[in-house]
Amino acid sequence: MTASLEGVWSPGRAPAHEFSLKVLAVIADEATRTLFSRVITSDELLLAGDLAEGIVLAETAAPDIAFIDVGLGDGAGLAMVHHLKALASEATVFALATRAELEAGAHAVALGGAGLFLLPLGGDEVLNAVGSVRLRFAERALRMQLEQESARSARAAGWIARLAELADARDRTAAAQQLAEVFVEATGAAAAAVYLTAGERSSELVRSAAMGPLERAPAYGTETDILDFARREQLIVVPLALRKLAAGHLLLQKEPGRSSAFPSVRRPDSAASTPRRAPLLDGLVKLLATQATTALALLGERERSTGGAAMKDPASSAYSFAYYVDVAGREIDKARRYGRRFTIATIVIEPDAAAAPERPGDLAFWRITPAPPANTHNPGQVVEHLLRAVRDTDILARVDENEFHLLMPETAALEAHACHRRMLSNVAESEKRAGYLPKGLLVGVATFPHDGQSLAQLLRIARRRADATKSSIVHRIPQDRRSMGEIINLLFRESPAPGGASAISAPRALDLSVSDTILLATSVVRNALRGGAVFVLVAHHDGLSLGAQVKALLASPRDDVVVHTVDLRSSPGCDDIEALCVLAEHGAYALIGRNQGGFVKGIHAADPLLADFLAERLGRAAGLRVFG
Repeated sequence: MTASLEGVWSPGRAPAHEFSLKVLAVIADEATRTLFSRVITSDELLLAGDLAEGIVLAETAAPDIAFIDVGLGDGAGLAMVHHLKALASEATVFALATRAELEAGAHAVALGGAGLFLLPLGGDEVLNAVGSVRLRFAERALRMQLEQESARSARAAGWIARLAELADARDRTAAAQQLAEVFVEATGAAAAAVYLTAGERSSELVRSAAMGPLERAPAYGTETDILDFARREQLIVVPLALRKLAAGHLLLQKEPGRSSAFPSVRRPDSAASTPRRAPLLDGLVKLLATQATTALALLGERERSTGGAAMKDPASSAYSFAYYVDVAGREIDKARRYGRRFTIATIVIEPDAAAAPERPGDLAFWRITPAPPANTHNPGQVVEHLLRAVRDTDILARVDENEFHLLMPETAALEAHACHRRMLSNVAESEKRAGYLPKGLLVGVATFPHDGQSLAQLLRIARRRADATKSSIVHRIPQDRRSMGEIINLLFRESPAPGGASAISAPRALDLSVSDTILLATSVVRNALRGGAVFVLVAHHDGLSLGAQVKALLASPRDDVVVHTVDLRSSPGCDDIEALCVLAEHGAYALIGRNQGGFVKGIHAADPLLADFLAERLGRAAGLRVFG
C-alpha cells in the first residue's frame, strides 16, 4: 500500500475503501496487459512483460496484490509465485494459466497463491480480485483503529481520574504541574506550560507550571501577551474554560518530526493580530480540558474558603504571585482614589552568571553551601537575603526560581533606588568586598502613575529596566579599581563610538562646548524637577561650571530635592572633571567628562546604575557620603 494502515485512518485522511493499492501484473500477452491498463484506474499499476522485469518491480515497489502468468519462462512463472511471497510477505498473489497450464496453476495455489484465474481474463474478474483484497485491508485497518481507540479510552479514564484529583492538590502550582504532566502524556507533546489567572481582581496570567523547553516561557503576562508568544513560537493553545469560567491556558509544543501528535488542536491563527482560541476537534482533549477547568475551580473555592491558603510560596517565606497581584490591584485602586504613589521592582537572578569565567565570584552570595547543581539557587536562601533589604510593609513575591517581584506601597522611585542599594550593600557585606556589584543581580523599578496606570504596564516596564541593567557599562569596571581618575578614564575607553549605541540606557559619547554642556544639564534638571522628588550630585568649581548653573536653577529650596555640589579638584585625576548625576521619579541621568580648553569630552547616559555608581564614587572622592 502507498500508506500505512495507521496513516490511512488518521484524522483527515480518506476512508479505507478509497485508499490506493499497488497492483503488479507479470504477463507476456499484450492483450491481457492492455486489459489491466483499462481496468486498473484508481490504483497504482505495475506492468511487466517478463519475469526479470517483474522481479525488479516486486523488489522496489512491494506490491499489495500480484497477478503472475505461471506459463512464463517454460514454468519459471510458477517459481516466481513462491519467490514473490518472500519479497512481499503481505502481498496477495493470484496465478494466471491457460487450460493447458491448469496443473501448474494448481501448484501455484499450493505454493501460497490466493487463487487461480483462467486466461483469457475478463475485466470483472480483475476488479473482483482487487476489491476482495481492498476489503481485507479495510477490515484490518478498522480492527486496528478500534483496538487503538479502546486502548485510548482505557488510558483516558486514568487521565480523567488524575485530573479530578487536582481539586485536592496542595496548591495551584502543584495542580498546574500535574495538569501539564497529564497533557504531555495524553498528547505526546514535547513540552507544556500552564498559565492560570493570577486572581479575581486581575486579568494577568501566571506561568504556574512548565515542562521541557517551555520552562523559558514568560513568567506572567496578559492573555494577549501569552497568545502572542504562542503564535510566535508556533505552540498549540488549549483554553482552560467552561462556559463563563476561565481558568487560563495550556500551551503545548509539538514533538519535532511528529505529524500526528496533535490531530485535534490547531495553532493560533498566525495571520490575526490576536490569535483566536483554536477549536477543539478531538473529544478527548476537550474532555480533559473541561475536567481540568472544573477541578481548578474547585481548588480555587477551597483556597478561598480556608482564608488564602495560597498566600505563601510553598518553597520559601515569600508570598505567592497570585497574592502579590491581588494586593497590587488594591494598591492601584487606592493610589488612583487618593492620588498616591507606589513602586514595584522586578528582581532577576541570572542563572548563568555564577558560572561566567570572567566573573567567577559573581552570585556566590546566592548559592547554596555545599554548591547545588549548575544554574540552580536556593529560593528560601535568596528570599531571606532580599527580605533583609526591604521594609516590613513591602510585599516580596516569588514568580519562579530566579525571578522575584517587590511591591512597595506609598513609595516613590527614589526610595525604591535606596532599596536597590541596600540589596547591593548586603551582597558587598557578605562578600567582604566594598563597592562590589554582582553582575547577576538585575533590578528594575517602575512607579505608579509615572510609568504606567495598570499592573501589566508596570510589570513590563520593570522587567525591561531589569534586563537593561545587564548590559550596563558599570559591569565593565573591574572591582579592583579604586581611584576615581582611573574609573573615569576606563569609562571613556569603554564608551561606544558616536552612533554605535543601541540600547536606550547605553552611554553616548559627549563632545560639546562648556556652554552647550550647561544647556544640556539645565534641560535634564528641569525635566527631572517636573516629576517630584529629585536627587542631584554635580561637580562645582570656580568659573563657568555645571555646579554653578544647577545652584542657580535651585535657588529656591525644595523639601523634595536633595542637591550635593562637590569640588573634585583635590582628588587625583579629577582636576578638570565636569559631572552631573540625577535620580528622579521618572528616570536617571549621568554625565561625566573632562573640560579640555573649553570643550567637555566624555560620556552621558540614562542609566540608573551608572548614575547611582558615579554619585556614590564622586561623593566618596570629595569626602562626602551621599547615600545613607
